[in-house]
Amino acid sequence: MKLKHLFALLAAFAITVPAIAEDDTPLGKEMEKISKALKAVNRDLADASKKADNLKKIADAKEACVVGAKMDPAKTKEVSAADKAKFLEGYEAAMLELGKGLDSLKAAVEGGKADEAKAIIEKLNAAKKDAHRKYKAD
Repeated sequence: MKLKHLFALLAAFAITVPAIAEDDTPLGKEMEKISKALKAVNRDLADASKKADNLKKIADAKEACVVGAKMDPAKTKEVSAADKAKFLEGYEAAMLELGKGLDSLKAAVEGGKADEAKAIIEKLNAAKKDAHRKYKAD
């Protein structure tokens, strides 16, 4: 019976390690900064006293976006040489759109438009899912 538990634990570990390894890359760390910032901003939007904190978090996310845009996703290694330029072009375009979205979010927060800011965060989260399907290694 104990051996059965060991195999279950090893299987869980084998599944978890690649996901952790992907997020432990320099690009993964920058993306995690963006994700954490957006979650915190989304949580604190209704609190007007946290406006300055939210703007700081958005600025930090924008900085991480700029840094991350200069890096190649891990999935680049899986792309054929013929498709590599197009793949990286798409990634750069996605990061540019993320930057524009963060700029829009900043403007909404500065203007005290919480509903607009929430809608922008929803769009950014949807774009994140799409981009991860395309650019994040499996």
